[in-house]
Amino acid sequence: MRKTILAMSLTMIATGALGQTSLEVAQQRARFARDQMTNAERKTQAAEKKESAALRRVEEARIEAEKATKLLQEAQAEFAKARERHDQAYQNLKRTHDAFQESNKPQ
Repeated sequence: MRKTILAMSLTMIATGALGQTSLEVAQQRARFARDQMTNAERKTQAAEKKESAALRRVEEARIEAEKATKLLQEAQAEFAKARERHDQAYQNLKRTHDAFQESNKPQ
C-alpha cells in the first residue's frame, strides 16, 4: 500500500513537473512564433513602403513621359510649319529668280 501511494505520489509529481516543463516549452514556442510574426509584419510594412514609393516614382515618370511626348509633338508640329513656310518661301524665290532670268534674256 505504501508503495502504491508512493508510486502514485511520484507519478503525480512527475506529471506536474512534466506538465510545467511542457507549459514552459509551449510558452517559449509561442514567444518565438510571436517574435517571428512581428518581424514578418515589419518586413511586410517595409516592403509595402518601398512598393508605394516605387509606384509613386512610376507615376511621376509616366507624367514626365507624357509631358515630354506633348513637347515633342508640339516641336514636330512647329517644325512642320517652319518646313512648310521654308518650302513656300523657296518656291517664291525660285519663281522670282526664274522670272528675273526670263526678263534678262536677250530678245
